[in-house]
Amino acid sequence: MEILVLSTLHQLHGEVGYYTYDHLARIIENFAPDILAVELTPTDLQERKPQSVKQEYQHSVYPLLDKLRSKVVPLEPPEPTFSELVQMGKRAREDLQKRDPAAMEQFAMYVHALYDVLLSWWHSPRDVNSAETDRHFEIKHRYQGALFGENETRGWELWNQYFLEQILVEATKNTRGRMLVLVGVEHSYWLRGRLREQVGVQHLEADAVLI
Repeated sequence: MEILVLSTLHQLHGEVGYYTYDHLARIIENFAPDILAVELTPTDLQERKPQSVKQEYQHSVYPLLDKLRSKVVPLEPPEPTFSELVQMGKRAREDLQKRDPAAMEQFAMYVHALYDVLLSWWHSPRDVNSAETDRHFEIKHRYQGALFGENETRGWELWNQYFLEQILVEATKNTRGRMLVLVGVEHSYWLRGRLREQVGVQHLEADAVLI
């Protein structure tokens, strides 16, 4: 099976002109996936629940679901696993705030500066999905894990590992065809790296597809 990981910008699609909600919808429709894997819980997908952060779903994805002939697969875990993973990250942030509020403030400044740089450099969906962007977020999450500690590191790995497992389950069931995986831009480096290592799937490099 051919698998393309496509980075999304969540609510930022509504703030930039080079990768809008319409651009995202056209990419999905033109790729015409046999399987569409989405960053939603099973319940949110079933109810087509509007998302406060991942606003691409109500603006780009939900309107296509009845039009596309794709099998749609939720990537996020159901409860109680969803809340358990959320709480791991929340505890990590709370612990750092208590232990070293200055470090927490410095990290916030770093993230703000990183996004300022990327938003000024990105000029197309291809830029957002580039190897350069992936390297920036891999560095960010290495720093984030080292700073926030074990709960952060383990929570991040478990989130991404759960995504990967859902992708591979579907790829095993359907050895032919194409799968499009929609995830927030910070997850893409992790998933692309693991998919490149998998036997039996063909990972499509985004820069070769997004021309």
